[in-house]
Amino acid sequence: MRTLLLTALLLSTAPRALAQSAPYLNPALPVEDRVEDLLGRMTLPEKVGQLTQIDVLRLMGQDEWDRGPLNPTWMEKILADQHVGSLLSSGGAAPVPNTPETWVQVTNDLQRYAIEHSRLKIPILYGIDAVHGHNSVLNATMFPHNLGLGATFDPELTRRIGEVTARALRATGITWNFAPDADMGRDPRWGRFYETWGEDPLLAGEMVAASVRGQQGDALGPNSVATTLKHFTGYGAPIGGKDRADARISNAELREIHLPSFQAGLTAGAATVMVNSGSVNGVPAHASAPLLTQILRKELGFGGVTISDWEDIKRLQTVHKYVPTYREAVHQAINAGVDVSMVPHDAEGFTGAVLDLVQAGEISEARVNEAAGHVLALKFRLGLFEKPYADPAGATPAVKAGQDLALRAARESITLLATNGRTLPLGGSAKNVLVVGERARDPRSQLGGWTIGWQGLPASEDTRAVTVLDGMKQVVPRGSRLSYSSAVPSKPSADVIVVTVGEPPHAEGEADNPKLALPEGDLALLRDAVATGKPVVAVLLAARPLILPEEVRSRLAALVMAYLPGSEGGRAVADVLYGNTNPSGRLPFTWPKTLAQVPGSYDAPSAAGAPLYPFGHGLSYTTFAYSGLTFADGRITVKVSNTGKVPGAHTVLAFARATGATTPPKLAAFARTVLQPGETRTVTLTVPAGRFPAGAEVQVGNQRVTGGS
Repeated sequence: MRTLLLTALLLSTAPRALAQSAPYLNPALPVEDRVEDLLGRMTLPEKVGQLTQIDVLRLMGQDEWDRGPLNPTWMEKILADQHVGSLLSSGGAAPVPNTPETWVQVTNDLQRYAIEHSRLKIPILYGIDAVHGHNSVLNATMFPHNLGLGATFDPELTRRIGEVTARALRATGITWNFAPDADMGRDPRWGRFYETWGEDPLLAGEMVAASVRGQQGDALGPNSVATTLKHFTGYGAPIGGKDRADARISNAELREIHLPSFQAGLTAGAATVMVNSGSVNGVPAHASAPLLTQILRKELGFGGVTISDWEDIKRLQTVHKYVPTYREAVHQAINAGVDVSMVPHDAEGFTGAVLDLVQAGEISEARVNEAAGHVLALKFRLGLFEKPYADPAGATPAVKAGQDLALRAARESITLLATNGRTLPLGGSAKNVLVVGERARDPRSQLGGWTIGWQGLPASEDTRAVTVLDGMKQVVPRGSRLSYSSAVPSKPSADVIVVTVGEPPHAEGEADNPKLALPEGDLALLRDAVATGKPVVAVLLAARPLILPEEVRSRLAALVMAYLPGSEGGRAVADVLYGNTNPSGRLPFTWPKTLAQVPGSYDAPSAAGAPLYPFGHGLSYTTFAYSGLTFADGRITVKVSNTGKVPGAHTVLAFARATGATTPPKLAAFARTVLQPGETRTVTLTVPAGRFPAGAEVQVGNQRVTGGS
């Protein structure tokens, strides 16, 4: 008995003694010193564990797709035996019940187990794809997807969304967000087009940097999350718009189009980078040392964590057929520059391969130390050694916060593409409005993919959202009548028909749309509506530009692009339709007239003719005029006047090119302003240093000037 008591006493005092003697546990020391000390104490298997990320579903229930309670057997195998350094919740990998409190309980339980079963008390990182809010939690605030935010041209709004998202994540024990997306949207057929900010590198870079600053703050700490720039690089230009297809891009295109958004995010301090799941010029990005080491590490100066995407190291063998064995896939990826493998199920298979490769001298222990050191440094910077657990009391308020911000974002994003000038805004003679289409009352289309489930809100789930029909009921004026029908009546009595159409929610390859087509049922609704002879307003809930038949589009009274506007999107749409909000969104991409024009962007136009709507297109209920354009010392100034009868927000887009150049001018700067009727303001825009020569030709609307003149 005395021996047992002595053993228990020694065990209970071990952590205290460790804390007193181990420099890595001293938060006052520089992170670099703490990492060096901790690495010196770790065994090789413990270091390799830091390179390993496993889906939490592997630790739930009886198998990797069972959302049951945490399984002690699998917790032991993954966290204790394999020393796994990070977990993730993939799309749909939520605890049951899916509440903020349960998320805290599960993440805290996993963290506690990991620390208690780690010889050196090393905490885990927990990652998730929170791409439009804490979108895996039921009833969380869901913001518009990035493509809609791109239409706002409002980086400060994006920064604030990042702050709200980070607070929600950290409140539920999540420390690593696989966002923001830094890919370029160069082909709208691609299923991940809506995850991008659009086709322009400057716009994308500004928004990416703002998101990073919002989520990480001035410096990583206990109240921020680590951001992830994804997917490095060239992922947004797959051949044929097919997800994970090869990207055939020149070195000039790589550096002028695809790298700037990553550079902007790195300059803002992004902590991690996720690798492109596809290939660039025939070489899978996960096996490309030129991309991951030469460009990312040496040229761009990145010193943080690189992580694979889902199972992508294994896919070097199984999908790309680039290597003959899994062992060789691990060999290629780790040596190319991948630090962490999102395995995501077979921890022992990955760790065993790395250990074998180190023992064979094919991966150096120095490379393992480098990768593990990146992971440990991130844990220190996040304050996980000092504050590993989340407080359950703050979870629900944080997850549900930001509804007003989400509504503002959706309002700013909505883009009026076409109008006859009479039907919108609703009101006046339109006393009887008929809303048509299931998408008007089903939130799934407006929430899009990555909402509760990977492919969007499952049919078996329900989450808080204001649908288009809900929103219109909230704002319909007194004395007006609003009715709904899933189909178009043969003889509608309405003054105006509002038809809500769009795409079903999907993600990644399942969201590829090779013909940019509306689903047949949605197109039939539009045909039936215009056939009535009534004024028809079409609202698109869409992840990309869609090509509508000319005989349908030309008969619409108005066409409104709402993108994927999130949980408050229905109210935002209603506010725009009824004139409570003056639409101010501008297209962050080129809208093709025909499929022959795809791919095609404003800076690399298609040879198949002019697009239907150019980059930056967006109408308003008022009118704006420019005058007095100047450009000197990297500053553009222009007077903007509201020449209409209602207040309006307006984004000034300044384009520039070298004097005498024949290439299309590129976006040089942008700024958003709000003007009352008759008001004129001078707007000043700063051009990033080195983007254009001092004597560049600048264009804002119909105004042109040469620098210095």
